[in-house]
Amino acid sequence: MRIAITLFKWAALTAFVLIAIIMVIGIGGYQIPFWPEDTEVTDKAPFSRFIGQEYRVTSQIKALAWNGFPDKEKILVVSLMPPPGARNRFVSYSIILQPGKKIRILSAWRSLSLFEYTNYYIVSIPDSGLPEGVPIKMDVDSDGVPSPLFYEPLQSNNSSNLTGAKNAPPS
Repeated sequence: MRIAITLFKWAALTAFVLIAIIMVIGIGGYQIPFWPEDTEVTDKAPFSRFIGQEYRVTSQIKALAWNGFPDKEKILVVSLMPPPGARNRFVSYSIILQPGKKIRILSAWRSLSLFEYTNYYIVSIPDSGLPEGVPIKMDVDSDGVPSPLFYEPLQSNNSSNLTGAKNAPPS
């Protein structure tokens, strides 16, 4: 009985340490070699019906420029987040997108996070002051609808046709 309790304690401690290491690696932004790449879901429902649609920002959104630490000048991706956003060594700068700014959805992607899959759109934001050629990510839920708290649609998908406007996901 005493041996079983000791083995259980060691197994629990080992599991706790492994989970802690995985969380530190994930939060620290380290690239795990066996982690799957993001998958494009542009042509899959429900995301396909949003491709090409334009949205208007209805309340303040921060565009965070994530860098390739320790090279803070190399911007890897820009993500859209409601305030307060984030401030750490991986964020080079942030720009506040004021209400009224237009956003166009270009492609849809699915990413494996630590505990679940997350979905996001690659978008374009003309005249925003964001770096050219850097993917801009807008997170969405599994239903594909951009948050009505921050965005409102400007047109129906039938009136817009975007050809070849797919952007590669951030690496």
